[in-house]
Amino acid sequence: MPKKSLEERALMEVISYVPNAKTLDPGPSPKSSTPKAAVRRCCAAWQRAFKAHMDQSSGDSVEEIFAASAAGEAYRNAMPMLSGHEGVRDFIACAAQGILIGAIPREQSSHLLYAAQIALATVHRESKPPKSPSE
Repeated sequence: MPKKSLEERALMEVISYVPNAKTLDPGPSPKSSTPKAAVRRCCAAWQRAFKAHMDQSSGDSVEEIFAASAAGEAYRNAMPMLSGHEGVRDFIACAAQGILIGAIPREQSSHLLYAAQIALATVHRESKPPKSPSE
């Protein structure tokens, strides 16, 4: 068996290292949000992306279409995660506002709202205690 180089041994040590739970830092706890704050965050992402695209372009109407497309993607990426009741609520608020302002294309709107509906049903199911066999 060939001898391993120092780099190979160091790499193997790093790969095989598994920290125990006490050394892992979970980071800050998630802050509670409101639908209004979530919509503001999504709209701000849209505005930043639109402005960034327009700053790099000639500013004609065709570029505005591309800027709006890039901004819509930024809006959707800024939407809250579908986890927990508040996250689903905020996601629905962002989806509704995004549909109204055109950040979310009509073709995607039903998919996003359906995903929110499934997530909400899951949250409700998880929050209820399981029924006992006698019920």
